Amino acid sequence: MLDTQLQSLLSTLRTKVRRYVLLDSALAVTAIVLGGFLLGCLIDYGPVTVGGTEMPRTARGVLLGVVIAVACYVFYRLLLARIARKMPDEALALLLERQHPDLEGRLITAVQLSQADRQGDSFAPQLLDEVHRQAKEASQDVDISKVFSSDPLIQKAIFAVPLLLIVLVFGVASPTAFLQAVSRLTLLSDARWPRRADLEMVGVELPAVALLAEQEGSFEQKLFEEGVVRLPVSSSATLRIKARADDAVVPTVCTVYYETDDGVSGQANMRRVGRQRDGYQYFVLDGPPLRDLNQSFQFTIIGLDDRLDGFRVEAIEPPVVQEMTVRWNYPDYLREKTVSAVDGDAFDRETRYQAGLRIEEGSAVRLQATSSVPLGDVAAVVEYANEQYPVDDLTYSDDRTRVELTIPQLTHPTLVQLVPADQSGISTQSPLVYSIGAVLDQSPETRLQLQGIQSAITPEALLPFQVSATDDHLVTTLNCIATITRDPRVVATDADDDEAADQRPADTKLTEPLKGDADGNSSGSFDMQKLAEEGVIEALIPGDTVSIVSEAQDGYNLDGEHVSRSEVFRLEVVTSQELLAMLERRELGLRTRLEQTITELRGLRDQLRRLEGGRFEIDSAELDDSDDPEESIDGEDKAEQARQRALQVLRLRVQQNRLQASKTTEELLGITNALDQIVQELMNNRIDSQDRQDRLGEGVKAPLLLIVEGRMNPLKEQILAMEQAIDTPEIAVERTQEAIATVEQTLLELDAVLEKMLDLESYAELLDLVRGLIDEQEKLKKDTQKEQADSIQNLFDD
Repeated sequence: MLDTQLQSLLSTLRTKVRRYVLLDSALAVTAIVLGGFLLGCLIDYGPVTVGGTEMPRTARGVLLGVVIAVACYVFYRLLLARIARKMPDEALALLLERQHPDLEGRLITAVQLSQADRQGDSFAPQLLDEVHRQAKEASQDVDISKVFSSDPLIQKAIFAVPLLLIVLVFGVASPTAFLQAVSRLTLLSDARWPRRADLEMVGVELPAVALLAEQEGSFEQKLFEEGVVRLPVSSSATLRIKARADDAVVPTVCTVYYETDDGVSGQANMRRVGRQRDGYQYFVLDGPPLRDLNQSFQFTIIGLDDRLDGFRVEAIEPPVVQEMTVRWNYPDYLREKTVSAVDGDAFDRETRYQAGLRIEEGSAVRLQATSSVPLGDVAAVVEYANEQYPVDDLTYSDDRTRVELTIPQLTHPTLVQLVPADQSGISTQSPLVYSIGAVLDQSPETRLQLQGIQSAITPEALLPFQVSATDDHLVTTLNCIATITRDPRVVATDADDDEAADQRPADTKLTEPLKGDADGNSSGSFDMQKLAEEGVIEALIPGDTVSIVSEAQDGYNLDGEHVSRSEVFRLEVVTSQELLAMLERRELGLRTRLEQTITELRGLRDQLRRLEGGRFEIDSAELDDSDDPEESIDGEDKAEQARQRALQVLRLRVQQNRLQASKTTEELLGITNALDQIVQELMNNRIDSQDRQDRLGEGVKAPLLLIVEGRMNPLKEQILAMEQAIDTPEIAVERTQEAIATVEQTLLELDAVLEKMLDLESYAELLDLVRGLIDEQEKLKKDTQKEQADSIQNLFDD
């Protein structure tokens, strides 16, 4: 039986061992639990401070499970496993013996010898008593605390105590946050940590597609539905959020972090917009990735310690007009030229739209657009004459893949703008523009030419004319109109004549309906003598004027009528003598032209003679001339180049002569045409001057035509032969001599014609002298009659 004192010593040691194990395990478990708690707070709340999100419930559940598992494991290993272990007296005695060598085995001996079930030992009771006594004496100085090492406890306390203090301070300083942490980490609550900043999503602003002027600058607000918003591809939208400012901190900057479906990541800073309003500060993002959107992306917005995540922008392809068909019916005024009238949905023409399409004015036009997807509402505007008109009465097909727009009457170049949208509201970001030009019906063009009539006519004149009229479609009416204006200055010589003069009509209008041929040409005449004889008009007298104009009208009937007139020919009515005097002055002008032509032809002859005298030989001075003396070429090449330059000079001189011959030919033809005009005027004005007509025609015009055909045309061919033979001087000289001979003969014939015209001039001078005598006689007669009238008036006055 072990001594009571020794038994108490071992019992005390056993109790302290159990307390040591309990404290050690408690510190370890506390460190693990508190460490897991603080680590969870750090992981859960730490990202929040920099704009991150809390741990999801799954992660928090995993963390909680790990902490519980580790704590239970430590609790089992450090407490349950050690406490459950038996601590026999021998083990405790050995433990004390190890720490107190001065016991010298007495304690372990006393314990072992005191075991009741011990067998095989033979000792005297006195020995056991002596061992107990010595053991008791030695145990007086035993310090049980030496058995325990404080290092493990200190090491665990180093972790457990600070963690405990941190938790206590956390709980005291912010009970709400502490309870929030406990709730989130232990109860797995989803309540968010409080933030300094408070961000809210506003939405996306998409610029409205402006069809009308008043729509410029407007926006369409799109909200996120379950974190998703749908935007058209190629659109440029603006993302807008707001930060609470009254009871929260406004972030300095908010950043958008995005990732496209292709895996491209990026970030963009949002900018502040204006000042705080209604307790909020607004931020916008109007750049990439929203600018020129080309693919879907998801994004997160972080501002200070708050964030908005789980948002997505889906890029949707807007409807595409795969085909635009244009159909139209012609207006009534074009029906005769196109097709017969159509009814109902029939149409005259159909084509696919292409740039530059032009349709006749007044046509009823229908545009049918075929879409790639079923359509929702399609916005349409028709613009013409600088005015815009919204179109609401669009027609859709049953499957809504086609939409039709009608222009009842195309009167101006028209611009059609369409904004197709699908059934979810996704539309194109710019109007689809279709330009339809209007082929405006032009007024007819008409020209009037008087044949053989100039600016003056006799009262008996025949006025032949030729009219041409053209139109873009069809000329329906063509007239030639002659307006006779009486001269108000006509003064009669007696009372009866005065009364008759006052009663003369002011104007008389004559209309000659015409019918053009296939090319729109027509001809006719006004015979003033015949019209006067038939009583249609009053006989013309000198001083009257006749204005002739052609008038054409087409079938246009949309807005007024298209009537056009030609240039007005104003003809003055003169006496036969006055007209003859005018024609004689023109003859004198023609003679001057002929003299000038003869002079030019003599100059041509002199130039040909110089060429003949030179015999087309190249001057040695020209061969010695060099454009570039320093040019490094051999002598033969240099001489050949100089020869070619000299030949070119000769060729140019010959060409100048040919041009002069052509000019002389044209001048002679002009003189013959002018003479022919004079002859026609004599005939149309019914001037009985057959001798003059014969002399002008047979004496001047015919010889000139013979000279042109028999002399001038061969002369041009001879000069051309000179040019072709320029490299062969002998042949060139021969051709030159032939040309000189032709010019000499031409000059002789032209001199003969000129003599004829000089005879005419002498004849004209004689006529002028006779007319002068007649005029003086008439003046003397009037003066005499006036003197007689004054004398008779004086007799009555006396």
